Amino acid sequence: MRKLLVALASLPDSKTISRFSERVANAGFKAIFIVAQDPLKAQLEEHCSIDQDCVLLISGVLVKDALLASLNLGGIEAIIAVNPEWSHDLGPVLSSVVTRVIIVTDGPELSSSRMQAMKYHDRISGSTINYLRLDAVKTLLDHPERMIKMLEDGLDAR
Repeated sequence: MRKLLVALASLPDSKTISRFSERVANAGFKAIFIVAQDPLKAQLEEHCSIDQDCVLLISGVLVKDALLASLNLGGIEAIIAVNPEWSHDLGPVLSSVVTRVIIVTDGPELSSSRMQAMKYHDRISGSTINYLRLDAVKTLLDHPERMIKMLEDGLDAR
């Protein structure tokens, strides 16, 4: 069973965590919700190693730490980046990211959040971007089969 590390700005309620964990387990993933601490890199090193691949579901400013960790850790198979916040100092290294990156945004056209997501997509070779109409984090937690489908499609595309 592959690990699915979930690091969000705030943890969902226990009912949502339980339901999400059960549904992703049916797809072969063990969901591990982590309270993101600074630096996130140390937590990712603890959970993801070369011999044990993991997938990250991560949002906002935490995306920067996940992308940087993916450059140094061999165990990150894919990153699902929800509404990533742009970081200017990250721009030059994004072309070096080889981990599969699936970007999800719920921002309306020309919104700041959508533009930030597009900056990441433009700079990460092979990344994909998905636009959701409503709250992306809530949608993925309430309907994990959508996330699993995105992930399967993204990994099969490699």
